Amino acid sequence: MAPPTSSILLKGGTLLLHDENEHVTPTVGDLLVEGQIISKIGTGLQPPNASTTVIECGGKIISPGFIDTHRHLYQTQYKGRHANHTLLEYLPRAPIAAALWSLGDLFWGQLAGALESIDAGTTTVAAIQALITAGLRAVYCYTPACRIRSTDPWRLENDLLSEDSLARYEALAQAAPYGNGTVHVGYAMDNLYLPAETLKPYYARLRDPARGKAHLITTHANGGVLFGNGPTAVQILASHDLLGPDILLVHPNAPRPGDAALFGRSGAHLSCTPNTELQMGTFPVALRPAFYGSASLGVDCHSWGAAGIPEQMRLLLQAARAERGANLAAGLKDGEDEPEGEGGEGGSGSGSLWSRHTGFSAESVFNLGTVGGARAAGLAGRVGRLREGLRADVVVFAAGDDSPSMLAAAEEDPVAAVVMHSSPRDVETVIVDGVVRKARGRLVDVEVAPVPVLGKQEREGEGEGGVDDDGVPAPGTRLAWADVAARLRASRRAILDREREMGLDFEAGEEYMLEYIHLNKAAMLEAQEGR
Repeated sequence: MAPPTSSILLKGGTLLLHDENEHVTPTVGDLLVEGQIISKIGTGLQPPNASTTVIECGGKIISPGFIDTHRHLYQTQYKGRHANHTLLEYLPRAPIAAALWSLGDLFWGQLAGALESIDAGTTTVAAIQALITAGLRAVYCYTPACRIRSTDPWRLENDLLSEDSLARYEALAQAAPYGNGTVHVGYAMDNLYLPAETLKPYYARLRDPARGKAHLITTHANGGVLFGNGPTAVQILASHDLLGPDILLVHPNAPRPGDAALFGRSGAHLSCTPNTELQMGTFPVALRPAFYGSASLGVDCHSWGAAGIPEQMRLLLQAARAERGANLAAGLKDGEDEPEGEGGEGGSGSGSLWSRHTGFSAESVFNLGTVGGARAAGLAGRVGRLREGLRADVVVFAAGDDSPSMLAAAEEDPVAAVVMHSSPRDVETVIVDGVVRKARGRLVDVEVAPVPVLGKQEREGEGEGGVDDDGVPAPGTRLAWADVAARLRASRRAILDREREMGLDFEAGEEYMLEYIHLNKAAMLEAQEGR
């Protein structure tokens, strides 16, 4: 792992600078990092000392690091599995089957996922040893364990209300932050249907500084017909007076009238994950004007698709433009819920509309992945923009002679170049908290960090080759990406062998999940057609 550099000078790049209104002004200049901080932005800056690392950025784009506000980083071994899955098909095949993983499987999946994020320019995730090892800034949201007690028939056991589970969380949270201040601890709470006399003291405990106050409390907020059109997550929390700036609701894709106002008044935030949400047949609402000020972007599951935030920006932008076009064709003007006049979608009546403008800009989605993400992750004022005094989370994109995809675009509109034309191939340099994590287009080696709270060295010691009995390398082990990839492949093979040996019937698992999370089977197309 590259040690923290005392200072780094980025020279002559196009800096994507936010003004007070969050408009991005591309500005050619220099950016100086000293320690963990962006210390100076200007022109003609000189290295403060002989040890300063100078990176020439002429013609290149210098962007704030991207912020991913919802990510299941461990799922690397499952990449490619879910290309044609809905939520129901996904659940038994990933988050439930992953209950059979070893600690080593989780470490390698999480580490590879974190490094893939860095490779794509993500510097912060809202998703502990693997995170610290990778050097990624994160809000690690502890999730109560869900255990498979039987697969014939399927039966799960959840630790949500277990005192042992809460005690483990509190031990972790009380010692936070980790990784030189880069890894905070939050909590994932996915059962809002508990009675008020249970739910309210539960949240009070999560917010108690003496017990390890959660940096964020995040919830999967899926709703709509799939869940029987019940009250939305933001409505449930509001009814118990539990909303606040520490709340992050993910996938709020079936909002009810008044939901946006609840987000706005309370300071709660939402995360939309365009790739997975669109695949599940739901719509990401982050660009809808009523929700935009509370919104952010996430990848969700990189087992479903690309792990970069620019890809999510692109998907959301084009989907929102298509939705607006369909609404206009149906006679709905921007901001209206009911059409005016006659006509309908695709019709020629006076009510059918079209627009000379797209309605949404590349800058609007760029901000969801930067300044909006910082607010949602509880890190505004620390990251999310290039500004003197903020933490040095910075991405340098290739352009011009170094990138066929960014050529011309980087000169015409640097924000559009990032949003519409870039890929991880174009990410040349990634700096997280003042440390270079990707250089000259390649991931930098990492060093395995100790386990927080109860380090493995305190529990079991090492096995052969500096690897403990769970398959996790000893603290201090240096890993190149090739080492991580080899261990990841071996872990994947072991996971698949384990699934085959157990004879997992995933279709039976789907039937169990229908009842376990109370999905609306009566409204399922296949149930109505007898399939």
